[in-house]
Amino acid sequence: MSPYIDHLVVCPGDSIHVELDFADLGKVVYSGKGAKNNENLNDFFVRYYLKDWPGFSEWELDSEGEPVLRKYKHADAFVDAIKQKLESHLARLNEFIQDTQPSPELIALCRKEIEADYYSELIQGLLGYKDFLGENVSARFQVKDAEPLFSEDCMSGNLFELSSNIATWLFSSLDRKEVLRLANDYAAQGDFLKQATKNDMLRQMLITHLYNQLLEANEVDRFEDCFANFNENVTYPLLKLSTRDRYVLKKAWQENPRALSEAILNADKPRDGQAIVMKENEGLKLLRSVIAQEEKKVVYVTIGATWCPASRQELPFQQSLAADEKGKPLRVVNFWLDSGADDLDSIALGIENYHLTDAQRAGLDPILHLGRGIPFYILIDKEGVIVDFGEYLRPSIPETRTKIEAYLGQ
Repeated sequence: MSPYIDHLVVCPGDSIHVELDFADLGKVVYSGKGAKNNENLNDFFVRYYLKDWPGFSEWELDSEGEPVLRKYKHADAFVDAIKQKLESHLARLNEFIQDTQPSPELIALCRKEIEADYYSELIQGLLGYKDFLGENVSARFQVKDAEPLFSEDCMSGNLFELSSNIATWLFSSLDRKEVLRLANDYAAQGDFLKQATKNDMLRQMLITHLYNQLLEANEVDRFEDCFANFNENVTYPLLKLSTRDRYVLKKAWQENPRALSEAILNADKPRDGQAIVMKENEGLKLLRSVIAQEEKKVVYVTIGATWCPASRQELPFQQSLAADEKGKPLRVVNFWLDSGADDLDSIALGIENYHLTDAQRAGLDPILHLGRGIPFYILIDKEGVIVDFGEYLRPSIPETRTKIEAYLGQ
């Protein structure tokens, strides 16, 4: 329902009841002790803070109305632009405060939202200049600058994203030799992150991010091996319990992937005993048809776009995979989110290509959470069961090739 109830704020002792009018999704009614804070917070996000931050690159329309990619030529120009936008957002916050007279707690939360978003966008933009233009940006962000945002008294949701970006920033500062040394030593990676900050909450969030990456990549066994280190370093209940819940879910899926696979593939069908008529999901309909085209083959699906640099970077590895496994029961499939992919060389190398319609993409988005990023990958075994999926399952990663070959051998 974004942006209408994309955010809720709760304080100790609050009760909160939210009603949506499905005839008018802009109409939200709050009641309970937390009602006033949430009415004001909703107002802040809908009318005052629209999160329009400059990035490393942005799409804009040229004189003929065609989309073109605009870039600030150097990091210093980008930094100046994003600082100006920060001041603009803070000025809008002051307008919100004058107009609404929110509680001191809510003012602190809104300010933290803006500043956390600022640092996340700053880091992502700077890494673009470092990775693509080779600029030295190390002095343009210091971890200590963002440390005051991390405290137990007020926990904003986007601090999780910020801590993830800070971790990426820290690891990007390492030379290749050090990266290789730390590659599979999660205890050593944790020590490296701990030494980067004196803020206890940020330290715990960095460690939590590190181990959640294992769960995100469905590396349940490796997480279990590292659990003692995680348990020792993370004591804040919100972080510990959310990670535990993710572990329980991933463990259950690992032990019975068919159950989750069927839930995903049949999300548009009524459950047993339900006498409701559901509209067929166009995205799932396509995915089911691709799986059903030929039985007893492993299917490796990539969801990407020609305008996505990461999708293009992975194409040579995908082509190599298809060539190396030629003659084996493997189908390599592309789902393209745009319609301009006909010129790609992959079409000539035995890789199946499908261009998603708006309805197909809209159908897959909420189920596979494509909004988190592309390229996105789905691995289906010979029985038509989704056995792995996520952003990490890239063909350039050796572990992906190992997983595919294991399912080919079954």
